[in-house]
Amino acid sequence: MSFVIDFFKYCNNGHLVGAQVSVMAGDCYQLDLAYGNASLEDNRKVMLDTVFRIASISKIVVAMAVLQLAEKDLISLDDDIGEILGFKIRNPRFPNDKITIKMLMTQTSSITDGYDDENPLYDGIIAGYNGVNGKTLPVTLEQLLVPGSGKYYTDLTWSDAAPGCRFIYSNFGCGILACIVEAVTGMYFTDYAAQKILIPLGVDASFRASEIRNKAAIADLYYTAKDGRYRLARTGQSFIKSVYPRFPLKENYRGPAGGLFISMRDLSKIARLLINDGVWGGVRILEKETVDLMLQLHWFGQHNSYKAKGLQLKIMDFAGRTFKGHTGSAYGVISYLFINREEKLGICFITNGGQYRRGKLMYDIQENIFRTFLQHYWPSRKSKHRFTADLRVMHGFLDDRIIVFDSIPQIKSNDIYFSIKNIADIFNIVPIAEANRTILMFRRHQLVTAEPMLGLKAVCMKFKVEYHLMGNQLEIFY
Repeated sequence: MSFVIDFFKYCNNGHLVGAQVSVMAGDCYQLDLAYGNASLEDNRKVMLDTVFRIASISKIVVAMAVLQLAEKDLISLDDDIGEILGFKIRNPRFPNDKITIKMLMTQTSSITDGYDDENPLYDGIIAGYNGVNGKTLPVTLEQLLVPGSGKYYTDLTWSDAAPGCRFIYSNFGCGILACIVEAVTGMYFTDYAAQKILIPLGVDASFRASEIRNKAAIADLYYTAKDGRYRLARTGQSFIKSVYPRFPLKENYRGPAGGLFISMRDLSKIARLLINDGVWGGVRILEKETVDLMLQLHWFGQHNSYKAKGLQLKIMDFAGRTFKGHTGSAYGVISYLFINREEKLGICFITNGGQYRRGKLMYDIQENIFRTFLQHYWPSRKSKHRFTADLRVMHGFLDDRIIVFDSIPQIKSNDIYFSIKNIADIFNIVPIAEANRTILMFRRHQLVTAEPMLGLKAVCMKFKVEYHLMGNQLEIFY
């Protein structure tokens, strides 16, 4: 059996309307496949250049734009977002706690999307992010974020968790990141993303459907009714006609969280960029150190579908292999982009509708295609890795990828203590957070702890890997 055969089998079994997949393995290999219909009404087939609205994978590109500004020292990830946007932004329950750019990227800012837009009880309510998203009302960020600012404000915008403490998935937070780009650059976010990321990559892509060059290639999207019939959710033409107006700078928070239009073949260039330390086709979009920081674990905890996060990246353990990227879901679309930098593997997948159900980590069709991707492309031999660190500085290297320590390593009792996040990065694994403990799984070895710091020597003994410490020089081999 081949991946091609398996892909079409799963597409057929899932009764998908249409689909694209792009697989990357190593520096040279790429496989791009198309299946089914871009439009049932027009009998238009999915081609490799068919353009989809990719939903929340878009958040990766928003993060890249923000991180380019950090590279130029125009911002810091620890900056107070209110100081950038020009008005005080505080969770009213925690008035002394600043909210940072990094919190927005890890979705721990305490800012929520407000009313549940899938709950019919809230139909017709125009307040909070979900209440105004999708509408062209000229509502400002300040009106949504500042208590007492008017009829568009709701207390539901703010969680009862302090900033930096709890993961809460927020599309609004991503929109605020786009406004930060506008505040710093004086450019509309969509223009900045085009000029600094999308055009240099040579892709037919945009956060504004009206700016796609091949507009006829934009796919229609479909919901599936209980009887199995497809219901048209959005047409390509409807996306073009309903492009948001350009609101004043710093107010274009609607759209970036899920609104990138691109094919999987073009999206694979962004996946390649993450694998190749910020470069695709000889064009550098991000510095290597920036990509390393994106790929590092910045949050882990208890959540139904998110176990760990990098900077605007979902970190996922699938059958004992760690992948980093993002999923997407909107208007019947489900999608993902995931990469494993160490093995130089990547996959981009999307469908514009089908009969699928929730799986353990994603929808079943997503999991089936990911599983066969691993079966056909994951190396049969275990790769060898080396972690090194000079304990006098605040970082180490997993092979050549920088791991920044989030706290100073503590040396005591002939052992070196690191945070659980840094331990997970050293071994490239995903911690499993439970109520009163954390589980670390590495190559069938399990370590259970209730402590926030772990002795690295003891961890290496548990995981059965080589550990060497000579003075301040640390080496681990596995």
